[in-house]
Amino acid sequence: MGQALSGLDVNLLVVLDALLAERSVERAARRVGLSSSAASHALARAREVLGDPLLVRAGRGMVLSPRAESMAPRLREGLAAISRAIERPRELDLAREERAVRLAAVDFAQSHAVLHLTATLRAQASKVSITVLPFTDGSLAALRAGELDLALAASGPLAGFESRAVCSERFVCLLRRGHPSRGRLTLARFAAAEHVLVSPRGRVAGAADKALRRRGLKRTVALVVPSFMAAALAVAQSDLVLTCAARSAKQAMAWLPVEAVDPPLKLAPITLTMLWHARTSGDAFLEHVRGVLAAAP
Repeated sequence: MGQALSGLDVNLLVVLDALLAERSVERAARRVGLSSSAASHALARAREVLGDPLLVRAGRGMVLSPRAESMAPRLREGLAAISRAIERPRELDLAREERAVRLAAVDFAQSHAVLHLTATLRAQASKVSITVLPFTDGSLAALRAGELDLALAASGPLAGFESRAVCSERFVCLLRRGHPSRGRLTLARFAAAEHVLVSPRGRVAGAADKALRRRGLKRTVALVVPSFMAAALAVAQSDLVLTCAARSAKQAMAWLPVEAVDPPLKLAPITLTMLWHARTSGDAFLEHVRGVLAAAP
């Protein structure tokens, strides 16, 4: 491709496009705002570079050479593509947006920030769709490759990505109503209890396990499930204990016979962080999406 473009530049291609469309040096000159001599010089230059007459005199007018006939529509399409690529982004009009937002989110974010995004964005841009995937080990690679627009992770900033904090949430323990440890969940009872863990990746250790190890203790994780909803249902029907975000527990308490108590050990809060690749930083629509997520109550 480099050899084919040797000796050509965009300005010459614009004049050539006008020449092939108008089939007249004078009309092409007026079309692109040049003098007739400048347009004639451009035609001579294009003929030299391409090794083809391009425009051939026929009576009182000019006709295209076979190569020019073949080239004309593709040249027009190519110049239009270049114009689209470098044009100034249009002003954001949410009502006209028809894009699909693709994001990966940890389970906690799916029942909090994502619900806020869906309600707010759909009210502003009814033609926009939202696809949410679980945050997994491959999510960052997908974000880097442009397969995702952003991610909501339970972490702080990560190298190689732009980031913005969404919220910080404390941990609570979710128990069924009437649980034997209700109202007196001591550290010993907590360590002795059987637990359910939310882990889309199937891991069997969480924040509570790390805190227990620092005290020389460990717990029994009897059930690992991929979502908070599955875990909350399991808690409601058993003596399992679930350590989760307070906001998630509050949601579960509205529709299940469960209650939340403070954990008997100190746990650092969950930090929900929004991550995106720098290539999308100038995208006005995605910038608006990030603003909606950051404003989640």
